[in-house]
Amino acid sequence: MQINPLTLPAANKLVADYKNEADNITKLFDYHPYKDFHKRLQDVSEREFNRNELTNVLHKLNKEWGAPEETLKQIDRLNDTQSTVVIGGQQAGLLTGPIYTINKIISILQLAKQQEEALGTPVIPVFWIAGEDHDFEEINHIHCPKEDGDFKKLKFHTRDTDAGKKSVSELELDKQELQKWIAAVFEALPETAHTKELCTLIQEVEDQAANYIDFFARLILVLFENHGIVLVDSGNPAFRKLEKDCFRELIQKQSQISKSVAETLKELESLEYPLAIDAEKSDGNLFYHDDMQGRILLKAAENGSWIGKQQEISFTQQELMDIARNTPWKLSNNVVTRPIMQEYMFPTLAFIAGPGEIAYWAALKSGFHAMNLQMPPVVPRLSFTFLDASTKKILTKYQLTVKDVILNGVQATRKKYMRTNGRQEIDRVTDGVIEKIKEAHLPIQNMADQMGDDIQALSKKNLTYLLEDIRFMNKRFHKEFEKKHSRELNEFNQLEQVLHPYGGLQERIWNPLFLLNQYGIEIISQLTAFPFDMEIGHWVVE
Repeated sequence: MQINPLTLPAANKLVADYKNEADNITKLFDYHPYKDFHKRLQDVSEREFNRNELTNVLHKLNKEWGAPEETLKQIDRLNDTQSTVVIGGQQAGLLTGPIYTINKIISILQLAKQQEEALGTPVIPVFWIAGEDHDFEEINHIHCPKEDGDFKKLKFHTRDTDAGKKSVSELELDKQELQKWIAAVFEALPETAHTKELCTLIQEVEDQAANYIDFFARLILVLFENHGIVLVDSGNPAFRKLEKDCFRELIQKQSQISKSVAETLKELESLEYPLAIDAEKSDGNLFYHDDMQGRILLKAAENGSWIGKQQEISFTQQELMDIARNTPWKLSNNVVTRPIMQEYMFPTLAFIAGPGEIAYWAALKSGFHAMNLQMPPVVPRLSFTFLDASTKKILTKYQLTVKDVILNGVQATRKKYMRTNGRQEIDRVTDGVIEKIKEAHLPIQNMADQMGDDIQALSKKNLTYLLEDIRFMNKRFHKEFEKKHSRELNEFNQLEQVLHPYGGLQERIWNPLFLLNQYGIEIISQLTAFPFDMEIGHWVVE
């Protein structure tokens, strides 16, 4: 396996300026993403954390997911008052979701290992499963590559009518439907030396899973068995119970948080940065989980009460404070307060972020400060492009580089090839014949014009038939051209599919299952063991 760095432009202007340390962006963060870990460690050491109860809950959750010994050892190390965590998170996508989920976990493990060596203190890798999210449509499918270069969206259809209202942690898992869906996924996989082992592994995980979070967590722990990744489900009631004091403080400081975030977003907008989130001063930044109506976003009313965004429910401030104290599992965070809750719960050395997360974290610094917290260093995650031997061979054939195709696709190269090999000649010749037929047919039309409406209509129809025959030949010529050059056209399709799917990065469309099927599950350990430079964002694996 060869792993080489590749310089790519940032996903958006804000992320580019963040990586380039532009003053108007760095001022929106408390720490430099790569240089302030010693300072951050000192700042974290001055805070108190409920480490004992936190480790108890983490032990309980991870044991229920069948965590390996290395993960449990990492949890124990959190009781060391000098220990910190490198943390990042994602929704619980089926079969892990797109490749970027795996990329994020590898990034967490890498930075935790590197900083433990640099700082001489325990640094624990933690992955935050966003189980309180309710966007089931975002996680219920994978894209299966087809032979024609396109993808088939293979969607899991649940019979739970509350999908989309309930958080993912609360949804029931239809095991029978899941088995059918997994079988359909494996039907889309090409048979390799690894397929049988991979199928057995997935089936074993599925057999043991009780819900969607289970399925995700167990699979992650199997794939990263010897690397000590610690998982937490933010939607778990036991974990939510530990959050009650933070919920109460978030309720009390709602006005400060919402106002400051909204003002920062206006500043970002004035600087013409893309806004990743919306915020208003009335935002409650919390959800209430109603047994009948599902998850309801709360807003702060002018009279001091809290209401549902669609006015479904209403609480006084004291009623909501009582809910936070007595039934905190009925509350959850939104995009603004989730990072704050994460900082409150864990002694965080650094947060691993994707491009979209960096963009919205840029608006949150003042919200952290309202809670007397500092935003941790926000470190861009690693990104990978996997290049198989077949795709590499095609690149060489057409004298293309990986970077060219990742950034621009191959449509320009495809058009040039077709033009060079005579496709344009087809249109040139047939268009010319059409013009000559029109010209030659004019005397017939002129004669028909003098003989009455019926013959005039017939002459026009006659011309239409003649032109249709030429256009039919044009289509047949194109079809024969594609048949003759089918191999080359399929190669262009393959390049687009592998390196530029739907005009974006491979990691956003492809599921890791297809890589595991090709390379075997040991590729996870090989990637995790490689000493990546975190400041180099993108790497090509071949």
